[in-house]
Amino acid sequence: MINCLITKETMKSILKYIICILIFIAGYSLFAQVGINTDNPQTMLDVNGNLALNAGSLSLSSGNNNMVVDDHSLFNVTGSTGDFSINTIQPLNDVDGQVITLVNTTAYSMTLIHNDGGSANSILCTSESNLVLKGIYTTVTLQYNKTLQRWLAVKFADGEVSKKRIFSSVGTIDTSTDSPDFSAMADVDITFTPQSHTVYVNVSLAGNMSLLGSNDKPSQGHGDFRLVKTVDGVSTVVAGFTTLATDIDFKSSTVTAWNSRMAMYPVAVTPGLSTLFQVEWRSDGQNPGTLLCNPLTSPDRSHSSITILD
Repeated sequence: MINCLITKETMKSILKYIICILIFIAGYSLFAQVGINTDNPQTMLDVNGNLALNAGSLSLSSGNNNMVVDDHSLFNVTGSTGDFSINTIQPLNDVDGQVITLVNTTAYSMTLIHNDGGSANSILCTSESNLVLKGIYTTVTLQYNKTLQRWLAVKFADGEVSKKRIFSSVGTIDTSTDSPDFSAMADVDITFTPQSHTVYVNVSLAGNMSLLGSNDKPSQGHGDFRLVKTVDGVSTVVAGFTTLATDIDFKSSTVTAWNSRMAMYPVAVTPGLSTLFQVEWRSDGQNPGTLLCNPLTSPDRSHSSITILD
C-alpha cells in the first residue's frame, strides 16, 4: 500500500487550477460562435445548409380579429368566409424582435389595421394608414418591437398592388349652368376604392358659353371648375382651375370654344376606403352667359371626362 499525503498548500493550488479551468470554459461558452455543419463559424450563428420553418395555422373570422401566435414563424391564415382585418397580435412573452409571416389562404381581403386605437400589440403600417392586401396567397411579414410594443409591417406581397388600375368616366349628355355657385357637373364623377396611398387625377373639359348674359348684353365670362373628394360623407375641395369662356369686342361677342384641363394631379387617399371624385363648375365673370357642355348634340366642340390612375 502506498500512502499519498497531500499538504494543505498543494490542495489550495489544485483548487485554484480547477477554478481557472471552469472560468475559462464558462467564458468561452458565453462568447463562442456557434456553427451548424461548419467547424469554422464566422458569425454568432453560422449555418452551412438550408433553413426550414414549419408553418402553423391561424383560423380567423370575418371582420375584426385579435390574434395570439405560438412559437411558429410562418402561419397559414384560414377560416374566414368574408373580408377580415387583423387589429392586434399577442407576441411570445418577453420576446423582442419576433418575426412572423402571414399567408392569406382565403379568397378574401386581409386588412392590417394601423395602430388600432393606439393599443399595445397593434400594427404600425407605412404612411400611417391601413394596409389592404387583396387576393389569395398575399403575404405580409411583421416584426415585434418591444420598446414600442407594436408590430412593424416590414414587407408585403399583394398580387394587385403591382397592377396599375385606371378608372374613367366620359360625359355623354348635354349639360349647362348659369349659376355663380358651384354645382356638380353631370357625368364627371367616379366612385372607387383605392389601393394606393396616392392617385393621379386627369380632367378634360370643353364647350362654349352663350353669347348674351342675363341682361341680354354680350357676355364676358369664364368657367370655374374644381375637383372635390368625398369620403364617409365628408367633402374636401382638392384643386381648382378656370378658363376664359367668351370673347367680347366692343359691342359684339363671338362664340368661342373653351377648354380646361387638369393633368396628373396627385391626390392623397386612404387605401380600402370608398372615395368619390366629382368635378363641380360655375359660370362667372362680367355679365356671364350660360356655360354649356354638349357632347351629345355638339361633339365637335364639347366633351367632358375624368380619369384616375390608382
